[in-house]
Amino acid sequence: MNQTPRNAEPGKKGQERNIRLELKLIADVGLVGMPNAGKSTLISRCSAARPKIADYPFTTIEPVLGIVELSGFRRFVMADIPGLIEGAHSGAGLGYEFLKHIERTTILAHIIDIMPTDGSEPVENYKAIRSELEQYSKELAKKQEIIVANKIDLDPDGKIIEDLRQKLKKEIHPISAVTGAGIKELSEFLWQQVKELKE
Repeated sequence: MNQTPRNAEPGKKGQERNIRLELKLIADVGLVGMPNAGKSTLISRCSAARPKIADYPFTTIEPVLGIVELSGFRRFVMADIPGLIEGAHSGAGLGYEFLKHIERTTILAHIIDIMPTDGSEPVENYKAIRSELEQYSKELAKKQEIIVANKIDLDPDGKIIEDLRQKLKKEIHPISAVTGAGIKELSEFLWQQVKELKE
């Protein structure tokens, strides 16, 4: 039976190798966009996450996860990714370090500031972020994208949103992360999209 072995064999030389493990963030929805687009305010509205929020660029310096709870015990995980800037794919700003985290999300929610304080154009900002995603990874650029127009409280007649729809020729989900307008509808839509992709 040899339950208590009394014999042994000489050991052989073992194998040795260096392995680099890379931990990536996993979330259902990844929030992308320019710095100060309102990503942190949105995730704080949708979940119990409390990221730092301030009126200067790169307030978020590391990804923040939040669980969005909906009625009927439904939930999904949302990730606030630090703001991307032009050149992020090659290391500019904080973007490159976190672009890899976006790869592990199911859907991208692209947050557009409809009235940037720096005077830039919302459409050009959108195109700049899309360009960074494409240059970083063709596969990442193919992920399903939901376009979210933030700060509709500054566009009471809806002209900016309509102009955005005309120029981008895409579906736009208008919200105000500050007042909460449209956030419930957006959360429901995101959950439905995540559910369909997972199924």
